[in-house]
Amino acid sequence: MNQNRSAVYFMPVLDNEAADTMDEKIKRLFDEAGFSSIIKPNKSVAIKTHFGEKGNRTHLTADQIRPVVDKVKESGGKPFLTETSVLYRGSRSNALDHILLAYEHGFTYENVGAPIIMSDGFLGVWERQITINGDYYENVGIAGDAIAAESMLIVSHATGHVLAGLGAAIKNLGMGLSSRMGKLSQHSEVAPKVEVSQCDLCKTCMKWCPEDCILENDGTAFIQEEKCIGCGECIAVCKTGAVQFSWDATSENMQKKMVEHAYGVHLEMKEKLAYITFLTNMTKDCDCMKSKEKMIPDIGILASYDPIALDMATLDLTQQKNRENLSKLAFPQHDPLIQINHGVKLGMGSKEYSLKEI
Repeated sequence: MNQNRSAVYFMPVLDNEAADTMDEKIKRLFDEAGFSSIIKPNKSVAIKTHFGEKGNRTHLTADQIRPVVDKVKESGGKPFLTETSVLYRGSRSNALDHILLAYEHGFTYENVGAPIIMSDGFLGVWERQITINGDYYENVGIAGDAIAAESMLIVSHATGHVLAGLGAAIKNLGMGLSSRMGKLSQHSEVAPKVEVSQCDLCKTCMKWCPEDCILENDGTAFIQEEKCIGCGECIAVCKTGAVQFSWDATSENMQKKMVEHAYGVHLEMKEKLAYITFLTNMTKDCDCMKSKEKMIPDIGILASYDPIALDMATLDLTQQKNRENLSKLAFPQHDPLIQINHGVKLGMGSKEYSLKEI
């Protein structure tokens, strides 16, 4: 194998393959990739995945995560599943509702064999600032407990993404493990604002604002933009959806900001990180959306220590099996190479890889 290329392990699967054969393939992939090397006896291992939004049925299942949990235990580690809350209102905007939804989707201890620990606290505001000296950020806000584990497995489901084109390992690492402030920064170029018609002046946002930058003005809440730090707590606690922000950040800016948050986790965890990506049930939209029809037949599962190479292989394999790659099929107006090239620039990995088919 070319030593200048990152190793990417590939386990082909049949379209809609049975759960029992998938179980064995996932375990073999784990072994072939040598992931037990990052697991220390009796030490914690975070397994970052996505539990799916309410109404989504194409996300990774508990049956697909259980083999990873089993292999971590077999290697002597103490696994737990971890996630972070989202910015928008819904079933995953706080830890309580998010965990209840995860249980509803089958991610119980009985089914998976590991507990769930939300990395960003009850409302998604528990974070650690990591110095990265990137193009956009000096520091990035990462979920406070995400990097407390002794090692971490990033288990991703490849999909399209409305702003990034591709949502896979980099997105799961960068957006998926950032704090509420980090997510807000990635998605928005402006401070939150209050939609007057939806505000009932309950003053909850005023009580929770860490900077006391929300005032009463003409019978409604008003956010002082010059004092706002973009933490997103007001979004989390607003019960009427009155606190809103712009989702119109450009694809290029959003992708690069997402990568810089991923880089923060990369710098902190370094050799303690490994990645698995499922090229199954691939849909136009990410698992934060309600279920859509899958766009292309299932291809397989990838594993690597290099998230850049892994996402590059995802694009290449979906291109080889179809007329276009997954991103191009989903959102042709976006260029996912922006995130990949920015990751290369920061030193997160390489676009050059050797594919080892198992």
